[in-house]
Amino acid sequence: MEGATSRISDVPVLVRESKDPGACPAVLLPWLAHQFSVDAWQSGWTDEQKRQTIRDSVFVHQRKGTIGAVKRALGSLGFGAQVQEWFNQSPPGPEYTFLLHLDVDQVGISDGDLANVLSVVDSTKNLRSHLETVIPTITTKSQLITAGVSMTGSEITVTYEPHAGSPLLLDGDWQLDGSQNLDGVFN
Repeated sequence: MEGATSRISDVPVLVRESKDPGACPAVLLPWLAHQFSVDAWQSGWTDEQKRQTIRDSVFVHQRKGTIGAVKRALGSLGFGAQVQEWFNQSPPGPEYTFLLHLDVDQVGISDGDLANVLSVVDSTKNLRSHLETVIPTITTKSQLITAGVSMTGSEITVTYEPHAGSPLLLDGDWQLDGSQNLDGVFN
């Protein structure tokens, strides 16, 4: 018996790390989420989304039924949100309802993500209030590129240096990659 158990102390036991969302091995995250009573969980999330959801679950459970809990829970899904209750609307909305202004990127929101959002809102909002409308606010991160040409009947030279590898389109017929010169194009 002594010989069989003599090496047991050499086996690494990561108890402390398995309880910390930041240090927990990725394969144990679903069990840690269950222990923290995470309401919404998707196996397809990135490890960082899973860890953030677990971190936020204590805050959410302590403040369930508040706007802060709804916003934090949606934030861990990767969505910014503003909640506008019925008495803060102009004109006031139906009693005990609220609007959800959801910040999404230029790609939009998929049906699966919207279902997750609705599930999270339903599990974190107070019981008397009902979600009336989700209003997506789409923010683009693309840059505006403008160009102008002025002609007085003379031949001009335009040199184009591409920004972030984007080509220059002229009248839909010409496409320049930045290495070409436009001498004689504008006659």
